[in-house]
Amino acid sequence: MMEYCGGFAPWRAARCALTAALVCGFASAESVEAAAPESEATSSRDARDDALRRLARAELTHEARSKVSGVLGATTIYRRLPSQVIECDPSLYVFLVEHPDLVVNIWEALGISEVQVEQIGERLYAANDKAGTLGRMEFLHASPQMHVVYAEGSYEGPLFGRTIKGKSLLLLETRYFRNTSGRHFIRCRMDAFLHVENVGVGVLAKTLQPLVGAAADNNFHETAAFLAGISRAAEVNYAGMQKVAEKLTNVAPADREQFAALTEQLAVRAALAQTPRQESKVAAGADSSASRQTPQTTRRPTRSAKQR
Repeated sequence: MMEYCGGFAPWRAARCALTAALVCGFASAESVEAAAPESEATSSRDARDDALRRLARAELTHEARSKVSGVLGATTIYRRLPSQVIECDPSLYVFLVEHPDLVVNIWEALGISEVQVEQIGERLYAANDKAGTLGRMEFLHASPQMHVVYAEGSYEGPLFGRTIKGKSLLLLETRYFRNTSGRHFIRCRMDAFLHVENVGVGVLAKTLQPLVGAAADNNFHETAAFLAGISRAAEVNYAGMQKVAEKLTNVAPADREQFAALTEQLAVRAALAQTPRQESKVAAGADSSASRQTPQTTRRPTRSAKQR
């Protein structure tokens, strides 16, 4: 949920970027367990240098590089969030990450949030949390393995006597793999750079950074669980997911149709994967039954018993 930062206004000024890259949501107990952290959070120099090297290799335009440099050159807080491992369909995962407006529309359809996110350009979104935070977020780079998101935001509310402005840069890296049963799993890791204006850096770093870090870690964990939950629901509750898709009226029709198609494909694959197991169970049950009957029908060969 967008309210994960509580009353900390400076971080709220940039949290719209988290909506885009993290696809903030809610989680069931089952999906939370599936998204157990793979590593600990850190703000170490080594982690930061590693993130900078990876950003340097990203394919960015000259304008995008300028925006990246603006945040990196005046970073107030840096944090590498705990990596997450979830069971999720890769195509659905990428689609949701790259369509924050659709995810927010899902919240609206479920009656769990009043946050507004609207697409206003190519990979460009405007956000309003209706609690004093306004923002614009942009995908500077998007590929299945890496997403780079830049955001500018402002907060105006009762906690400060002036408007607080912030910029953030997020690096989301994703790896895909399968287990021995062929199930899809995803490992995702987030590096976050935040620049806050109008606030003393010393006070922010010494007093509020632990609170900001804990809130961001929790948000990333819940977000990963949300993605896993959507993927699982598509497999086991096709009718319910299609009803949700029908209620997505604040997104482009093409995006709504693609979401419905992706969830339908998941449901079909899950049903097909279940069919061989059911047939195997039936066959095993028949063999077991025939084996038990054989001693009582000694005049009939075992093969005939099985054929019956």
